[in-house]
Amino acid sequence: MLFNVWVLIWPNQKKVLGMVEASAEQVAKAKSIAFMASRSNTLMSIPMVMSMIGSHHGWMM
Repeated sequence: MLFNVWVLIWPNQKKVLGMVEASAEQVAKAKSIAFMASRSNTLMSIPMVMSMIGSHHGWMM
């Protein structure tokens, strides 16, 4: 998840937001990469949160 944020999402978001100069083609590619990486982070965080909660409740929720 840390890799996704600092190596994929943040550099590509800077291109999308105009903080870094990029061509229209690069911005389109950056949007796709940032979207997929942030979606992956969301999907990875759900099991992590569930296991953090479940460990304190004897895995019975």
